[in-house]
Amino acid sequence: MDTDYISIPFPKSLYDMIIIRSGGKLDPVQLAAEQVEHFVERNTTEDGFWTEAGLEAFAEEERVRNSGKNDKDILSGHLWKPVFLINGTALRMSYKGKSHYAEVRGDRIQGDDRKFDSVSQWVRHVAGGTSRNAWLDVWIRRPGRDTDYRSADDLRKEALLDV
Repeated sequence: MDTDYISIPFPKSLYDMIIIRSGGKLDPVQLAAEQVEHFVERNTTEDGFWTEAGLEAFAEEERVRNSGKNDKDILSGHLWKPVFLINGTALRMSYKGKSHYAEVRGDRIQGDDRKFDSVSQWVRHVAGGTSRNAWLDVWIRRPGRDTDYRSADDLRKEALLDV
C-alpha cells in the first residue's frame, strides 16, 4: 500500500535539535508522525475532537478489529516466548519512516494484508524480507492492560524476571 504525504511546517530549530542531540538516532519526521498517531489512538472516543461521523468511523473500525471467527476469545492468544500476547494485542513497528500495525487474532498475527504464524514473520515481511530483531523493533499494547505501546524487549525482560 502506497502512502501519500503532505508537508507541514516544522520548526527547523526543533528538527536540528532532535538530530544533533540524538546523534541521528531519531528521525524527527517519524517521531512527529508517531506522536500524532498516538494522539489519535488515545482519543478515538473524545467528542471534543471529532465529528459525530468521525466517532462513528472509529467505533466501526473497533468493531471490525474485534470481529472474526474465534478471534474474540480473550483467553486465546499467541505465545512469543516468554511473553504471552492475548487476543486483541496491538503490535506496532516503524520501518523506513512508516508505522506498521498488526494484531493478535487467535494464535496468529494479523497484518494489513495477511496472517502470520509468528511476530518474527510479520517483522520480516514488513522489512521486505530482511532479518530483524523483532524484540527491538516491535512495540506492544495489550487490551485492558496497557494504555500506550510498550517496548517488546522491556516486556520480555519483565517476563524473564517473573520466571
